Amino acid sequence: MIPGERTENRREEQQNDPPGPSGGSPLTLRRQAGEDLLAAGEAIINRALSGNSEAFLAANRQQGGQ
Repeated sequence: MIPGERTENRREEQQNDPPGPSGGSPLTLRRQAGEDLLAAGEAIINRALSGNSEAFLAANRQQGGQ
């Protein structure tokens, strides 16, 4: 692969992607779906950890070679 080839390939893919159902390219739609999934996962983790469990985990972290 020569320098710049990857960038050129991506540019061609984006230009050749037909618009998706909401008018965005499939790559943009996939990227947004991934970001939405990460945000939902973070929200679920935050709801599952109460303030007490966060304090418990912080107090019981392994120190050094314990």
